[in-house]
This record gives sequence, C-alpha cells and structure tokens, in this order.
Amino acid sequence: MYKVNDIVVYRRDVCKIVGKHRSDFTGEQCYLLVPYEKQDGSVKMQVPVANKGGHLRNLITKEEIDQLIKETPDIQRLANKPANMKSQYAALMKTNNVADLVCIIKTSYSRNKARREANKRMATVDDEYLQKAEKYLYAEIAVAMGMTFEESKAFFENEVAKISS
Repeated sequence: MYKVNDIVVYRRDVCKIVGKHRSDFTGEQCYLLVPYEKQDGSVKMQVPVANKGGHLRNLITKEEIDQLIKETPDIQRLANKPANMKSQYAALMKTNNVADLVCIIKTSYSRNKARREANKRMATVDDEYLQKAEKYLYAEIAVAMGMTFEESKAFFENEVAKISS
C-alpha cells in the first residue's frame, strides 16, 4: 500500500501520489497520481489501489541502480532483425524492468553506430525507441538520486564506462 506523497512509477512514468478516492466509474479505491515533472495538477491519473495490472511499482533505489550499473555490460542486445525491431522494442517497453530499457538503449545505439559507419541514415524506429528508453531510465534515476536528467545520464554512462574498461 502506498501513501500520499510517495513517489512511484506508473507504467514507465515517475509519478507522485497526491491523494486517494473512490472511483465514480468502478467504485473501487484509487490513487490519484501526477507526473513528477508536471506537478502543477494539469495532468492527473487514477490508478486502482489493487494494482491488478501490475503497472504501479516502487521507484528504483540507489542499491538497484548500483546493481543495474554492474549488470549493464552483460545485458544482451536484441537480435538484429530489421523486419520486427519495432515489435521487439515495443514488447520491452511494456515491461516494468529497467534492465529492458538498457537493452533497448544498447541495441539502438549499436544499430545506429553500424548504420553511420556504413554511411546510412539512422533508422527511425531505433532513434524513436532510444529516445523513449533514455527518457524513462534517466528520469527515474534522476528522481531516485536527486539529480537532473542530464546529470543522471552522465552519471549512469560514466559508471558503466568505469566497469566496462
């Protein structure tokens, strides 16, 4: 059970719980969430307390970030199958696993690097999912570590580079 003012992740968005109420539609108890970066109240979401879909989870911890950094070099890239890259990326985006975001980032980055080296344009699908994965991963790390988005990205990349070298 979460409390008002807890920071949680709903689907892939970092949110703050601003209240609880009974839904007019279903009659079940719901949390009221606002996206962490837009706490002006312009956007509110209602999520059932029961969380049957499993879309609501705790924010990543410092220990989990450290573990993710250690595991990053071993996270495998997706198979390079251009015909179904979008569906592979989309499937990973639907999970609640932050390691799947790293998989998307690593796959997109390596595919785009190979395309640049072959003097080809970057694939739109790779670029699209790279941006989404970075947005979700680094936004969550930023909130958990009390950093800006840019600081969290630099921190994560620097820590992974230390391990990889």
